[in-house]
Amino acid sequence: MKHLALAVLALGAAAAPALAREPWIAAGDTRVRHDVQLLVDGGVIELPMSAWPIAAADLLAALSKAEPRPTPAQSAAIARLSKLVGSGDDGHDLGLQVSAAARPTTLRTFEDTPREEGELTGWIAGTVGDRWGGRLELTGVVDPDDDEAVRLDGSYFAGQFGNWIVTAGAQDRWWGSGWEGSLILSNNARPVPALSLDRAVSKPFETKWLSWIGPWRLTTFMGYMDGDRGDYDHPLLFGMRVSARPLDGLEISLERTAQWCGEGRSCDLGDFWNLWSGNDNAGENVDPNDEPGNQLAGWDIRWASPIGDWPYALYFQHTGETIDNQIPRPYRSLELAGAEVWGEDGGGASWRVALEWAQTRCGGTENGEKIWDCAYNSPVFFAEGYRYQGRPLGHSMDGDGEMFSMRYVRVGQGGSTWTAVARYTEVNQGGYVPDERNSVAPGPEQWTSLDLVYRHPLTSGWLEAGVGADQRRRDWNDSDALLGRAYLTWRHDF
Repeated sequence: MKHLALAVLALGAAAAPALAREPWIAAGDTRVRHDVQLLVDGGVIELPMSAWPIAAADLLAALSKAEPRPTPAQSAAIARLSKLVGSGDDGHDLGLQVSAAARPTTLRTFEDTPREEGELTGWIAGTVGDRWGGRLELTGVVDPDDDEAVRLDGSYFAGQFGNWIVTAGAQDRWWGSGWEGSLILSNNARPVPALSLDRAVSKPFETKWLSWIGPWRLTTFMGYMDGDRGDYDHPLLFGMRVSARPLDGLEISLERTAQWCGEGRSCDLGDFWNLWSGNDNAGENVDPNDEPGNQLAGWDIRWASPIGDWPYALYFQHTGETIDNQIPRPYRSLELAGAEVWGEDGGGASWRVALEWAQTRCGGTENGEKIWDCAYNSPVFFAEGYRYQGRPLGHSMDGDGEMFSMRYVRVGQGGSTWTAVARYTEVNQGGYVPDERNSVAPGPEQWTSLDLVYRHPLTSGWLEAGVGADQRRRDWNDSDALLGRAYLTWRHDF
């Protein structure tokens, strides 16, 4: 299956050079997300945007219907996004990116910062006609943690059929309104190669019975988790998410993921049906030995200006975790909540401040005791759980964590971007010590973190520099450490 996926990606690359605009806008660019959110919250465009990547066709359609007389900052955002999706006149998108990092960050956010100490990436992307498009992205890394020195992360091949896009590739996915993390699916781990189906343009239903749902989007995928594991090798990863905007400023999403199959486990349509229909609760409606997989499910909501017309928004993500039936079902949950405000400076610049809290300990108690070692772990995939290539697919602080953060973003009219993030994180607060499954720390630690990033646009590309530090108090071995980090990235688009 892995070789077939690589062949499909190579075919997509061969078809790509005809046009510049590619089918997908990737997750990981803070400036792009800020620009889209600024226009959506300002009522200039309307589309669901809490799931990334975003279809270029959806953003292009929204920009073509943009409300007239935007503010200077909104006009600057429209110009940047219009250039991003492109008109196809340049024929292709060809680029090169070089990154060097000293101690890459462990707590990854929406921003696509370097994963390794050295990375060299080249890509070619584009579309052919109105249907086909793709991207071939090849990255070489220095001293990789997972021993994969050459990667195809970011590569894909896509075809549009009516209002649906079928995509095969390895794309980062970010599900949720949070900036510092997502409880269910984020870019913390490397992307899982997958075959996906997405709605191309999130236009409302035409029938009066369903038109009230507003613009809506559906995305679903089946991924192949390659790499050797300590439980079952090569499991599949299923995901599905539906988002809608029934009211001005309100976006509601339902989301679900599931690990299943794997070498040595039953893997047929009956197992998938049990997974899909909910016949997978060990000890309740299925024998523990026949449990088909490991599921997470929940919802995400973001509401801009629910009271008044001030520029603010509230968001909340709730994710339920599948664990053994001894823990009461209402308490198998992780939460993330945030509030953000935004505004404009003179000359077309804009800014955003976000406060965010998240916890990855399954809430409630069992026999009067807190529930530990629950999130991202599984009685089915007992060794590595909901993790890929050593990192959780959800929030970067892994299980049993709690994070408080404040983020500031400022985007100048010309696209220069400042980002500052301050965080206090309690890592792996309880449970077994040493915890061999937790990817961040073997026991309880408190991290106080500060990061500062600046991106300077160039004639064709940009230069980005980031510095940060963690003050870590390690309760599990009674020690302290101050660890700095820095990175520099240069990108050039030919």
